[in-house]
Amino acid sequence: MGQPKTSFVALVLAACAAGAVCGWLRPASPDAPVELVVSELVHVRGGQMVLVLEEKRGGRRLPVPVSKAEAVQLDSARGGRGKLLPVALEALGGRVLSASLDDVAGGGLSAHLTLSTGSREVRVEAPAGEAVALALTAGAPILVDPSLLELAGVSVGELQGKSARTLRHARPEAPVLGI
Repeated sequence: MGQPKTSFVALVLAACAAGAVCGWLRPASPDAPVELVVSELVHVRGGQMVLVLEEKRGGRRLPVPVSKAEAVQLDSARGGRGKLLPVALEALGGRVLSASLDDVAGGGLSAHLTLSTGSREVRVEAPAGEAVALALTAGAPILVDPSLLELAGVSVGELQGKSARTLRHARPEAPVLGI
């Protein structure tokens, strides 16, 4: 059997590239989870730590209150340390697929991790800070429900020229912050 013609190979590669570009340009479903990246970890008055997540392809930010223990985990994950749990999970035949922030619950966020074990996926509830820290350590995406980002997210434009005091009086309290 002979070698494929260069024009055929070029046509196949062009079709693959066109499909990839069309998929990338196609608008996401409004119900599709939004991917976030860690922006910063902020210490606010009263000792509360707040993790600031930023929309990967957009300008909104989502503040997530975390405990001091979760802040330490997040700091380790951001510094590339604390790989024990993902390595142990992998040794047992699993891996972290994603961390998802789902809903406001009791003044904080409810979250879960999606883990793969062989051919099946398992959802495990976890505190938001721990879920994000584990996803960071494992290199997995951090996702948020679009309605939650709409409810509790803040755009950079909303923050420009504002102080914490004027922002607090100008906007109703976000159910996520509670601080």
